[in-house]
Amino acid sequence: MNRQRGPRDIDISRARPAGRRAAQPRQAGGAAVRGGAQRAPVHGRSSGTSVARGAAASRQGAARRPAQGGRNGAAGHSSAPGYGTSARRRRKKNTGKTAAKVLLCIVLVLGLAFGGIYWYVGSIFNTGEMGSLAPPESGADALVPDELSGTMNILVLGIDYSTEDAVKRDPIGQTDMILYVRVNGSDHTMTMLQIPRDTLVGEIGGSAGKINGIFANSADKENRVNTLAQYITKVFGLPIDDYVTIDMDSLREIVDVFGGIEVYVPVTMEYDGSRLEQGWRVLMGAECEFFLRQRKDTSATPRGDIDRLANQQYFYSALFRRVRTATVGDIIKLTPVVQKYINTSLNFMELVQLGMSVLSIPSENIIIGRLPVARGELYNGQDVMVCAKAETAEFLNEYFRPADDPLAAQQIGTPDWGTRSEVIGAEVRRMGEVDAVGGSDANAPADAQQAAQQAAQQAAQQANAASVQQPAA
Repeated sequence: MNRQRGPRDIDISRARPAGRRAAQPRQAGGAAVRGGAQRAPVHGRSSGTSVARGAAASRQGAARRPAQGGRNGAAGHSSAPGYGTSARRRRKKNTGKTAAKVLLCIVLVLGLAFGGIYWYVGSIFNTGEMGSLAPPESGADALVPDELSGTMNILVLGIDYSTEDAVKRDPIGQTDMILYVRVNGSDHTMTMLQIPRDTLVGEIGGSAGKINGIFANSADKENRVNTLAQYITKVFGLPIDDYVTIDMDSLREIVDVFGGIEVYVPVTMEYDGSRLEQGWRVLMGAECEFFLRQRKDTSATPRGDIDRLANQQYFYSALFRRVRTATVGDIIKLTPVVQKYINTSLNFMELVQLGMSVLSIPSENIIIGRLPVARGELYNGQDVMVCAKAETAEFLNEYFRPADDPLAAQQIGTPDWGTRSEVIGAEVRRMGEVDAVGGSDANAPADAQQAAQQAAQQAAQQANAASVQQPAA
């Protein structure tokens, strides 16, 4: 009966390389010898418990008897075919382990490579340098429906650092562009709300009392964006999940990187030596900046900042069209501009998700409107716009609220203040209409010209009245 092998009974004779010296004859009942001497153990291991074959089995079928050999008298291995199969299995097992290690190394290398790319691209964006957003303050939760949790609600702020002195730069800046954006990936829709920068908010906006001053006058110096976001959520019931801030100076560089953007100019405008003709125009950076800031040409922008916001809608539409056709080269050239001028609370993967969602939305599903306002009485000597609460509630309920949870005008928390003009409505547009000026937006130039004519007539009447009242010389 064969004895079981001990843990050290390892047959290394079969693993020797080919071409080795022929095996020496074995001594009877002992280990193989070379030069008549018994081979010494190597590194303390057995001298190789080589199988010593016994006397030849008798032709009558006598049983094969394993020879005694090896160190400590351990039993020799059987030379039966099953042993060779076991060795091959061990070799296959070792080969499998080696392949698994190689595969693991490849996975680790690829993981490090992609991780490095992720880190590098993510580091391009200035993430969170404008602070973080806190949960809505007490009382705001009642205005925010739970149904809005599945959408991306982003506050986009254009910060203007320019001052009256062209050499100096305001270290804090003011949010002269306030755009609330809701992206619904499941419905493939995007809805935007423009908030005029002169909207009256009271003391929280500083001495001027305007919403664009909340950022600059925030008591929380590390989270200025959060102060403005908290106000918008509390007053209008609009949840804000993330923010993006853009230095207004970047618009010029972005447009130049794209080699110009084709924009529809609704009416000829001229101011301080600059002039843009009405119609479709390919505008470079400086021209776009003039177009976006223009509000002092009473013939082109008789409603001041309100008309400036309308012009910005044409720019948003043009920029959106251009981004859809951006190439890899465009993106590479935009990278330093993004790194220099844009800050966001979104991480890299969230930005990718947002970009993919927005680019999949057709133009006709992108809606933009302006907060309904009326021109208010002076506030600390400042010209302000007062939120029209009834019209605002109607607008928000139609485009930003679920049908079963409407917002009442009394719930809108903007200050009550005297007005000196009629309400200027939301003037909602679809980007598809802005793109195709031949659509419902075709009357925009005529409307602007008509408003300019009315303003000119009023100015002429006032001048005539003043001349009549003057005594004759």
